[in-house]
Amino acid sequence: MQPQTLSAKQTRFVTEYLVDGNAAQAAIRAGYKPIGAKVTGCRLLTNPNLRARLEALQAADATRLCLEREVVLNGLTQSIEMARLQGNPAAMIRGWSEIGRLMGYYAPEVKKVDLDVGCQVEIDRVNQLSDAELVRIIEAGRAA
Repeated sequence: MQPQTLSAKQTRFVTEYLVDGNAAQAAIRAGYKPIGAKVTGCRLLTNPNLRARLEALQAADATRLCLEREVVLNGLTQSIEMARLQGNPAAMIRGWSEIGRLMGYYAPEVKKVDLDVGCQVEIDRVNQLSDAELVRIIEAGRAA
């Protein structure tokens, strides 16, 4: 089975996500509706084909820039130390936040759920919901 190609919006989302790593803002800039952009961005990042494209582009950027994870981490720790010496706690926090992100501490938790064939109908129904419908369901769950 051949992998699905990405739509124009999905391709744009990947490009925009590479700018700042903010899924909600990338979704908006890619042309998705601002309402529910956080849900849309999160959902897009779970798409295996989109994820594969994103990772391929990130790897290509790292190769092109001759960057390795260790070099980035060393640069960030040096910047944190410089911020400490300058008495700039905000810059230190930002540096540690970036290190945490690079280390995967803020990555969304992925859970694999095995469902039987009878559940496929429900999965298809949920996949067909609009962003606005998903947002309403989420808000109703929070209110309950």
